[in-house]
Amino acid sequence: MTKTEIINKALTLIGASPVTSITDDTNNARIINRVYDSSLRSILSECLWNFAVKRRLLATSADTLQWYDTGVDVVYAKPTDCIRIFGTNDDDAIWKEEGDYILSDTAGLGVKYVYYLDTPSKYPASFVDAFVDRLAYDCSFMVTNSKQIAQTFFEKYERVSLPKARSENAQIGTQQYLKD
Repeated sequence: MTKTEIINKALTLIGASPVTSITDDTNNARIINRVYDSSLRSILSECLWNFAVKRRLLATSADTLQWYDTGVDVVYAKPTDCIRIFGTNDDDAIWKEEGDYILSDTAGLGVKYVYYLDTPSKYPASFVDAFVDRLAYDCSFMVTNSKQIAQTFFEKYERVSLPKARSENAQIGTQQYLKD
């Protein structure tokens, strides 16, 4: 699966002409080029996608803050490819994101996060289906000028393709349990 194949599947579903490349000098290519990155970032933030997970020990930042919250005195640089953090290597750590930083009370903090992965060949089929529906929703009104088509793809994304992709993603590996 390539980026162009994903784009053309979304365009075809909304009844629009396909593109040769996202950089074509056509209206459809310009529209899809505007929404592709934000649509991808949005769907990646929806779930702890197994294919887009990294674990990284954080590097402390040389920057200092004007003041610190009680107990929070370690400033880390947030990984530049980070979309959403889902956990840390220390269950008792207090941490939060502020801009480009992660503030914590814990030295040696590591994070488990979803990163920006723009390599469609690594996406599972159910994720591709959900991403296509997301793209179709995000560009449909601009391409077709139809609120009904946009609403249809929004509902399909929210009620069918995203839950299916998340469900399949959750079934990979040993079942994980919440800690009490």
